[in-house]
Amino acid sequence: MMRALKSLRNNLRRDDGTASVEFVMVFPIFLFALLWSIETCVWMLRATALERGLDIAVREVRIATQNNQPTYDDLKTLICDGSGMLGSDCFNDLMLEMQVVSPRAFAGLPAQADCRDRSEPIRPAINFNPGQPNQLMLMRACARIEPIFPALAVGNAMMRESDGGVALIALSTFVQEP
Repeated sequence: MMRALKSLRNNLRRDDGTASVEFVMVFPIFLFALLWSIETCVWMLRATALERGLDIAVREVRIATQNNQPTYDDLKTLICDGSGMLGSDCFNDLMLEMQVVSPRAFAGLPAQADCRDRSEPIRPAINFNPGQPNQLMLMRACARIEPIFPALAVGNAMMRESDGGVALIALSTFVQEP
């Protein structure tokens, strides 16, 4: 019995395993930080791509003549083609809102963005008014994306929809050309 206690005491005094203990304690923190930064970078790239696609579509609407106004589906196609990072089902995961606003009594769009919920059937555009020449227009695009690492804090901090997707929203304002 004494020999076993002496052997145990000698094993507890050894220091050849301390590096692995430090590694086990510190490595998850570094791994979490790495995955968190990857998730944030991809989210920002997608947000920038959606902004770019929306800018391309807004330019098309702004310079179009009244007889050649792009339709709702044309704008969705322009945004999906212009962004490139919104996923393979971009056309179905994208919802657009466009309305005329008064520059003197700015009301804007509703606070809650009109986004697609994959658990519901696809519905048509609710708030889409292409406007007339010289009118101030507000356009909002909402794309559904899936987080790469949904269990991380970044994925949990994003506003989740009932189907698990995350809404990515871009907003643009412009004046219709005459």
